[in-house]
Amino acid sequence: MMNRRIVTSLAALTAIALAAPAKADVADFYRGKTITIMVPSGLGASLGIYARILSAHMGGHIPGKPSIILSERAGGGGVNGTLWAFNVAPRDGSLIAAILAPSVLAPVLHNAKFDATKFQWIGSITPNPATVAVWHTAPVKTVAEAQKTAITVGATQFGSETFITPQLMNALLGTKFKIIKGYKAGAELNKAMEQGEIQGRMSYWSGWLAVRPDWVRDGKIVQLLQYGPPIKQLANVPRFRDLVKDPEGKKMVQFLEVANSVGIAYWVHPDVPADRIAALRAAFNQTMKDPAFLSDAAKARAGVDPVSAEELHRTVSEGLDVSPTLIAHMKKALEFK
Repeated sequence: MMNRRIVTSLAALTAIALAAPAKADVADFYRGKTITIMVPSGLGASLGIYARILSAHMGGHIPGKPSIILSERAGGGGVNGTLWAFNVAPRDGSLIAAILAPSVLAPVLHNAKFDATKFQWIGSITPNPATVAVWHTAPVKTVAEAQKTAITVGATQFGSETFITPQLMNALLGTKFKIIKGYKAGAELNKAMEQGEIQGRMSYWSGWLAVRPDWVRDGKIVQLLQYGPPIKQLANVPRFRDLVKDPEGKKMVQFLEVANSVGIAYWVHPDVPADRIAALRAAFNQTMKDPAFLSDAAKARAGVDPVSAEELHRTVSEGLDVSPTLIAHMKKALEFK
């Protein structure tokens, strides 16, 4: 019995001894360093707002307490920054990549040279459901009216969600949107709506609340439909998937909604050492409960409803496992070559 206790105690002490250096190594690596959060969109948009709040608080929860700065790599509907982070950026844990969520679909839709199923997810601050809204003076106020009357909607790039959503509505619902591409970011789209250059646009609900809450409050915009996780405040606004009657069309919308379930998420390269990934995930989870972080998020009207790294991996892996036939039909609907 005594020998068994001695062996057990030695095993426990060995486990502690082996675990302690790993934690110390992580702290030693990050101590005195600067982590960069790469934002693949404009820093003034909702993704940038969230990253700024996260960067102000997460460093204190990482072993070694590194400082955190932001960098912007906008373009390509978020794909440019994601390509850089996956193929070029440092792979030692000194770079955390935010994701403009529709980018996870790009390898399937555009053959983009990265694999979102291999991302080492850190976590998501919140899912990011979206809407298509029109300016209050637009001649349509419902999807049914948009099926009869043509209006202009703005988009950034050809493959961005600001383009994909109204184009898919045209294909699946018969709306008559004339899509004007080439706007740099959400701020330009909002300005174009306000000035009458365009009459509507797709935006994340978090973006409306964080960037133009006055438009929501004062009825300056009218929501035509919503998609992604249901938006509680828009219980009377129809969901895209419910308006589509064709089974294959519903699957196309559900594929699009993978991005909305990912939401405001962060990842690191699969080559980052496992102990640093674990430390970053733990720090992210702690930040999500940090009263100072939650206070700053509330002041910015930035909702917080965390999604774990494990759930993100499951959502992306399952959501991107779709048939080639469905993707071929979706590409045709979106006029992708």
